[in-house]
Amino acid sequence: MTTELSGVNLARQALVAAREQAKKNGATRKRKPKRRTGQAVRRDGREPLGLGTAVTWMMAERGMVWSPRP
Repeated sequence: MTTELSGVNLARQALVAAREQAKKNGATRKRKPKRRTGQAVRRDGREPLGLGTAVTWMMAERGMVWSPRP
């Protein structure tokens, strides 16, 4: 009795085979890429801001006052 693979099972089997072949060829990832921890400074001197900081500055420039509800 032979069962033919189709759909998800066929994709899983192909993925397993591709990973095994990659290991044999030495194409495995040795380590995870490092996350960026520093902030980038743009050439024109501007630095990226968080959304909350940008909104707070915008409100202050326009004279809007925000106060939390009691």
